[in-house]
Amino acid sequence: MEREKILQRFEQDIERITAGAVLDRIALLEKTAQPQSTDFLDPFQQRTADRVLHLFKDVKSVTWGGYPGAERARLLVYPSQRQADKESVPLAFIEAEAHKADGLTHRDYLGAVLGLGLRREKLGDILLTGESKAQLVVHPEILSFLLTNWGEVGKYSVSVKEITADELAPTPPRVREIKTTVASLRLDSVASAGFGMSRSKLSPAVKSGQIKLNWQSVTSASATVKEGDIISLAGRGRVEVAEVRGQSKKGRIQLLLKKRI
Repeated sequence: MEREKILQRFEQDIERITAGAVLDRIALLEKTAQPQSTDFLDPFQQRTADRVLHLFKDVKSVTWGGYPGAERARLLVYPSQRQADKESVPLAFIEAEAHKADGLTHRDYLGAVLGLGLRREKLGDILLTGESKAQLVVHPEILSFLLTNWGEVGKYSVSVKEITADELAPTPPRVREIKTTVASLRLDSVASAGFGMSRSKLSPAVKSGQIKLNWQSVTSASATVKEGDIISLAGRGRVEVAEVRGQSKKGRIQLLLKKRI
């Protein structure tokens, strides 16, 4: 199937970019007969990749982010006549410990790494394992750079070391359930209920791209959300639309939201 015809199946720019990256790996696989890996993909991009791979019956794949339930993962494509498993996906792992610090967040560690000039797609999940420690899944090509150049998280100095996959210590996310009603399934209405903010205060965040729907920036407050969608707000975490439970007696839509805390 021709590349351009495949790309025409995808409407959003990020979908076409992701689909193109997967097609590039498949083309290289067909040329070299050697397995090929993408950078880290978020869940939305992983679904796009699956749509592309469905069109290639002679290509197999493994998606792995270092531990069961990982959000961000790399995709490995390989010939159907060969075998591969999660251990075949190239990953590296590091642990960072900030000195005399407590209460550091995912955002603090991510900002520190990106501040070194690295691209987000070279980083997998960041696991907080204590008040001053975090474990990161990374692309092997940036491992040496991080071990040599990463020395700070915010105002705190940090020590970094390589660890193994077996040393990863993921913990189940803490979730608070929110039972609420909204007038409509507009993004701003649902986000307002989930984050406990007025729609007027959310409006600047929407316009500036700080709100993401299913890991993609959305600048329209009127975008429609549905059951299973994930809404994230910079600095405030994320909310899952766990259930749409129909209408209340007053005609409002009943929702069960789950907010990570």
